[in-house]
Amino acid sequence: MISKRSILIIALIWLAFSFTANAASPGAALKKIQKKYNKLESLRAEFREVFEWEMTGENSVRSGSIIVTNDKRFYIDTPEQLLVSDGSSVFRYNRVKSQVIIEPISEDNDQILPSRLLMKFADGFSAESLTPLPVAGKEGYRLDLKPDNEDEMLTSAAIIWFSDDDQIVHRLKLIDLNGNSTTYFLNNIVIDQPVKQLETSFEIPKDVEVFDLR
Repeated sequence: MISKRSILIIALIWLAFSFTANAASPGAALKKIQKKYNKLESLRAEFREVFEWEMTGENSVRSGSIIVTNDKRFYIDTPEQLLVSDGSSVFRYNRVKSQVIIEPISEDNDQILPSRLLMKFADGFSAESLTPLPVAGKEGYRLDLKPDNEDEMLTSAAIIWFSDDDQIVHRLKLIDLNGNSTTYFLNNIVIDQPVKQLETSFEIPKDVEVFDLR
């Protein structure tokens, strides 16, 4: 007869094996994240963006807040600039230069919309490796990705850091074809909170220079 101690040991070994198998499956982790993010209606967060030049080692940093929806609306607020999309046009308000540039959303620029970057980031990539490590004070993983087509994605590699309990991505790093990298650190993340149309509308301020490219 198998003792209770033996049963407990067998159960612990099985759980450890299951955890290792799951942790060692980068492809499964990527599919799980894709499934979650492809269903998102909206995302709100505070962000810090760090751009690093490969040749010089120099970097630039900007911070702000962002609202993104799956219907191409967004609101990105930084001290220097405000970017707003109502779903059909993008308004770029440069506070320093007192200029507003208005552009239509088309198939040509659809790939660079914030919704593509923050909600569809995993599309067009394959999983390379999965490494357990703390993320935002929780158990989590670093997932290294490789683009299916570098020329189409204009990216040589991508890395995401996500928490294990909710599959939320807290950091995203993109490396371009020249080795330059852009890393987005996200905090106070809120998903699927309804975004009113007023939150992604823009009223052109008085006494600014306007370039309407629509």
